[in-house]
Amino acid sequence: MEMNQLKAFELVARLGSFSKAARYLDVSQPTISLRIKELEKGIGGFLFVRVGKQMELTDLGKGFLPYARQALDMLNKGKERAQSIKEGKRGEITIGTLPTFTTGLFSSVIIDMHKRFPDIDLTIHTGHNQQIIEMLYDGFVKLGFITSPFFNRDVKKLDEIKEPLILVAHRDHQLSKKTGETYTVEEVFANSNPYILTDWSEETKHWQRSNMNFGLDTLELPPATALEYVLNGQGVALLTESMVYKHIENGTLREIIPESLPALYREVILVSLESENSLPSAAQSFLRTLKSSHRNFHTAWFEKS
Repeated sequence: MEMNQLKAFELVARLGSFSKAARYLDVSQPTISLRIKELEKGIGGFLFVRVGKQMELTDLGKGFLPYARQALDMLNKGKERAQSIKEGKRGEITIGTLPTFTTGLFSSVIIDMHKRFPDIDLTIHTGHNQQIIEMLYDGFVKLGFITSPFFNRDVKKLDEIKEPLILVAHRDHQLSKKTGETYTVEEVFANSNPYILTDWSEETKHWQRSNMNFGLDTLELPPATALEYVLNGQGVALLTESMVYKHIENGTLREIIPESLPALYREVILVSLESENSLPSAAQSFLRTLKSSHRNFHTAWFEKS
């Protein structure tokens, strides 16, 4: 029993004519007759009887029609779903990401994906670099956000995000009151009370340590803890813009910008075991959304800065 046989049967039942069904399908009338005969062989009896110029259903045909229509409907839905999956509009994506890369840009991408592709199911897992790479090898995730560098030759880079790192303090901190004043990096470290050391990369850690003098009031904290510490009115910390931009927008935190502050970044890389062209369509849709979103996200941030 083939789909074209079911289509011919349903059309003849609806139009009451082999010739009309043939014109509708743009095939010859003998082709329609042959398809009906083959279907009748499978069913085991006649489906139509001629009454005047009309073809009418037999009792066998009347009993079979609703199931034929249901089968055609299910096949059409299946075809539509397959096409949607092929076009990246349906499917599922499993993503591993760093605990410090779950807000800001990342959340804006997730929101954008849900708006544009509501039928794509997203599952998010968090972990550190090695955990995410292990998730990729285990097939637990399809895509992973990790920090640079990585040394696994079979892991492929799909996109790179250079996320600015900025010095921040609470609005009531003494350094936040230096708006319009000139001050140095050394003065920031000396008056942070305490300066909170965060580990983003070897480069940023080296820069922070090189500005720390003996006896300086310092703490070394994970980024999330450092943010909570600063939000409670204490210290200065070097944090990613995605972690702090909302707090800066609402006025809780202030960006500290001393003279000669170098441009510091945390490099986040989207990786997979598959190349971009080999990814499932849904994952390719996520990648395109990410590339578009991080351009728009940083453009909006710098316009406000």
